[in-house]
Amino acid sequence: MHTNEVKGVFNATGANIYFQTKGTGENLLLLHAGIADSRMWDKEFHLFSEKYRVVSLDLPGFGSSEFTGGSYSYSNIINELLTYLDINSTHILAASFGAKIAIDFYLDTPEKCLSLALLSPALSGWEDSSYIQEYEEEEEKLLHEGKLEETAQFNYETWILRNRDPKDIKSDVKKLVIDMQIKALTKPEPEYPCEEMGIEDNILKIKDIQAPVLIINGKYDVQDFHGISELIGKELPSSKRITIPDAAHLANLESPDLFYELVSEFFSDNSNNS
Repeated sequence: MHTNEVKGVFNATGANIYFQTKGTGENLLLLHAGIADSRMWDKEFHLFSEKYRVVSLDLPGFGSSEFTGGSYSYSNIINELLTYLDINSTHILAASFGAKIAIDFYLDTPEKCLSLALLSPALSGWEDSSYIQEYEEEEEKLLHEGKLEETAQFNYETWILRNRDPKDIKSDVKKLVIDMQIKALTKPEPEYPCEEMGIEDNILKIKDIQAPVLIINGKYDVQDFHGISELIGKELPSSKRITIPDAAHLANLESPDLFYELVSEFFSDNSNNS
């Protein structure tokens, strides 16, 4: 029985945020990918809570979090939640869209970030390839036609399967990804209009990151994300970049043991925990 595990909903500016915390020690914030929700980190949430105070959340519009209307900022939402939880500094483990938010949050509030472990990071200001543009057009078309299950399957094939033999992907990975997609795609539209504020192209500010950085990609990840990781690596020569074989965009789901080992070692190297 884990008496220090807490779940709740925090009323942030522009969104109601579902979060859960567990463990004691230095803080570790988990930010999920845009094709997922906080469930993608379930394994890491429990494992890291043995050494850290872990905070996991659903970004607004995903999982159990909702937009409430008006202007919002992902950085502000995270900052408000951390303040609510009395967290002054934290390590961050983030994937894809969540990693873009983590980078933006660091550049807004560097004093609050102890280290950044980024899985398949997206990056504000990155110019999408024709592949990504065509993907977005097809996804929009499917959504416009109301084909939600087909959209979820399309995203699974685009980001996870990646032209591999379907037998190579564990059935529970496919089931989770599809389920996380369906939950996001079937969420009702916010009652009131929402507008993101404070959007910046931070691609030119990457060199300003001074915290330790680990970058991980799956070998079969979409090429744009290999390109982004390569760019971050060049801008931050002291960062560490690792490619995990036999995995695509969400390598933690496909190679959980290796992923945890790599990230755990990184945080341990940059932690004051005993």
